[in-house]
Amino acid sequence: MLLTADGLTSTALPAGEGFFDALASAMLERCSRVLATGDLSSVLILVPAFPIAAELRNALRRVAPRPLLLPRFDTLRHWVHSVTDGTMQKPLADSERLVLLHEALRQRGWFDEAALWGIAAEMAGLFDELTTSATGDVISLAVDETALACQLQAAYALRASLPLAFEARVVHESWRALAACGQADSAAVYRLRLAAMARLAEREDAPSCPLLMLLDAAPEESLSPAENAFLLRYARAQGLSLFHPAPRSARTSPLMTTLAAAWPEATVVPHSPMPPLFERAAGLALQHPQSPLAGRLQLVPATGREQEAQAAVAQIGEWLSVGLIRIVLITQDRLTARRVRALLEREDILVSDESGWKLSTSRAAADVDALIETAAGGAYYRDLLDLCKSPYFFSDCEEDARKAAVFTLESALRSSSVKSGLPRIRRCLLEADNDGAKDLGLALLDRILEAISILFRSQPAPLARWIKRLHQALAVLGALEPLQQDAAGKVLLDLLEARRVELDGSAALFSFTAWRDWLNRELEAANFRDSSISSPIVLTPLSAVGQRGFEAALLLGGDARQLAPAADGAYFNQSVRRELGLRTREDAERELRRDLELLLATVPRITVTWQSEHEGEANLLAPELALLSTLHQLAWHDDLIRPPLPARRESIPEDATAPPATVPAAPVAPPALVPHRVSVSGYASLVACPYRFFARHVLGLGEMDEVSEEMDKSDYGALVHRVLERFHERHPVLSELAEDEALAALQDCVAEVFAPAIADNFLATGWRLRWEKRLPAYLDWQREQEALGWRWAQAETRVSRVLPLEAGESVELYGRIDRIDYTSGTGKGASLLDYKTQTARVIRERLRDDVQLPAYALLHGDAVQAAYVALDDERIAAVAAGDEEGALLAAAQDQGQRLQSVFASMRAGAKLPAHGVDSVCQWCEMSGLCRKAYV
Repeated sequence: MLLTADGLTSTALPAGEGFFDALASAMLERCSRVLATGDLSSVLILVPAFPIAAELRNALRRVAPRPLLLPRFDTLRHWVHSVTDGTMQKPLADSERLVLLHEALRQRGWFDEAALWGIAAEMAGLFDELTTSATGDVISLAVDETALACQLQAAYALRASLPLAFEARVVHESWRALAACGQADSAAVYRLRLAAMARLAEREDAPSCPLLMLLDAAPEESLSPAENAFLLRYARAQGLSLFHPAPRSARTSPLMTTLAAAWPEATVVPHSPMPPLFERAAGLALQHPQSPLAGRLQLVPATGREQEAQAAVAQIGEWLSVGLIRIVLITQDRLTARRVRALLEREDILVSDESGWKLSTSRAAADVDALIETAAGGAYYRDLLDLCKSPYFFSDCEEDARKAAVFTLESALRSSSVKSGLPRIRRCLLEADNDGAKDLGLALLDRILEAISILFRSQPAPLARWIKRLHQALAVLGALEPLQQDAAGKVLLDLLEARRVELDGSAALFSFTAWRDWLNRELEAANFRDSSISSPIVLTPLSAVGQRGFEAALLLGGDARQLAPAADGAYFNQSVRRELGLRTREDAERELRRDLELLLATVPRITVTWQSEHEGEANLLAPELALLSTLHQLAWHDDLIRPPLPARRESIPEDATAPPATVPAAPVAPPALVPHRVSVSGYASLVACPYRFFARHVLGLGEMDEVSEEMDKSDYGALVHRVLERFHERHPVLSELAEDEALAALQDCVAEVFAPAIADNFLATGWRLRWEKRLPAYLDWQREQEALGWRWAQAETRVSRVLPLEAGESVELYGRIDRIDYTSGTGKGASLLDYKTQTARVIRERLRDDVQLPAYALLHGDAVQAAYVALDDERIAAVAAGDEEGALLAAAQDQGQRLQSVFASMRAGAKLPAHGVDSVCQWCEMSGLCRKAYV
């Protein structure tokens, strides 16, 4: 299709696999006068994007009748900016424009301050749309807000609307605030550059510059009014040849006829409705007995993200196995794309990512955010540990020493259950045992405190100063050099420096919170692309595929959520946007169908995957693809839906394909790793399940203590222990106090011990009230104990005992007894008591297999009684071990002999099987290692 008018030639070529060869032939025909010389370097060809230039360059080489000096290639925007760069004013930086809009909105107090950055960004996008869609050389937004309100009321078909008047006021005053700065933004400067470029071309002394231009759609669809006006003026002065793919409505091939039937353009003929889908399908079947989509397109549903990723990898593997090289992964679903890329890299298949990832998802950005979060959150322990474990911070410290210091810090934090606050964290680290690691840990905390003092200021400051503070804080923590050496870290530092330079003259003041919101938006908007990878397998969005000559395409996320028209701005509904000449949903839908049309016409093998379920709900195929599937089913009895390919063995971890074990795990502990000391709880773990003891205490894989985010039963038990220890230290003999005095004294201890927990989390009040209900019952039980002659003597007593083994070796058993009572003057020995915030029934159920009380009796050596004190009943009671005389001593001796025998066997090479009962396995953290459930 060829159209000519006043120096302008527009040619529509059939879209398809031979498009670039046909385009190259047509362009060479336009350059016939210079073709004879073999030098086309004076010819300029404008392309939609630079990857298209490579395709066209190769096509020119193929179709040229002789070797050529190829023409120059550029994009319209880049060319215009490069030619007019020295004659035009510098545009207002987008970051500075956003600050001006933020300040204009904040001064008027219309919106909550937390929403201002988002509203300012929406407003900037709206103004760009208005500037791009404006016709003529003058860019304006009505005369005043009243005129704009009238324009909006006419578009909305409403009158005297207060919300519309407010909307008009917000838009118009923001526009005026920008205009008052006296500097045009980048969209306006681009229009001015286009006009200046046209004037240069129209000058009599202008050098002749033959211009050929490739568009990705018809001029009226792909050019803005300003670009269209420029090209018309340039064509009249210099001559211009436009080329673009013919639309599907031209029906240049059976495939295009099929797509035109599936996605018909809106009819403009009055009283001529579009035939229903089944009639169009019947006409297609008669016209084309063989489907043009057969073997070209398949739609593959998956039950979840992992199956979709595995199916995608399997499809790519199949294509590679038949010799296909140029493959494109279209990233509608970024999360699935990341998983596919990881699976491919596991098989040493690299992917070149053209779209990149959000900078905010990089490790560098996450670690910088950890610093900011540590400052903002009062050194919350998770943020602090993330900061200390970062590979970017403290690079000037020796690596092994730094890791040891961080491990010591984390152990101290978790054992002390300190959630936040550098002073508290410092105090708990001072109590650590490892002096060398402790000293370095304290030095790291001092540097973090210095960085926080630089960064976290209460006084507002300009954004440029906040960026400078962040730079100084990173320098204090030794992070600048590692970030500079990291690809993503360098992009981050360069971005911050660019924004600092752009905003250096801005005097607007921002709080720490407002600056942090701004920074988060900047990192979210910026992209990081790993340019070190070069591969024929390309990851790119649908809009960038165009007419590029890929051999196969895989579209990830073909569902209605992912493959949807780009969203419009938050301002104005569709009719108003149409009235103002802005982009509407119909335009976005037309662009999406055009992109799919070019993909289907150009790439001979296309697989579309999508997750058929999302959060338990059916996840439908995108409307465009659903229409195509239905049309194909009606015309050729095939809906194009295919099952996913089975996962490749290379992408499945080895343990996932290994046959199930037939016997439980039963390792042997190397003699050198068998511990020489074991706690009473560790010994109980050995008795309950030898494999768990092996994993925890031989391999050292035991989980670290968890910092309590919210108070739970174990925290409650620890506080109750502390209350009773403090109370009995103050009042060893309860009978010396009156009943009301004893209750008041115990309540005072409860208030003192629970106060920090309640200050940290008010919900701890519930646990305090729960314990206060038991105070009278506890005092009654204590009086009964004293009536039997027992007197409180010690609390939280550490005890240990060395037990001999064969060949002169030994093992030390140690523990801590909650409470020890003695009788006064009777010589009966000691009573060992262990507090349990449980009921007596629960304790009795497990008493038969208990090793804790006999082990305590073994360690103490002079105990005549050992019992658990059940504190969760309305009546407090002691549940004793071995009520018969001498039973406790016999049980203690049995446990001692058992411990000696077991450790001697371990050192002799005995197996440690995973034979825990269900009640033990239910909460065991080592179940993923022994895999007893899978035997």
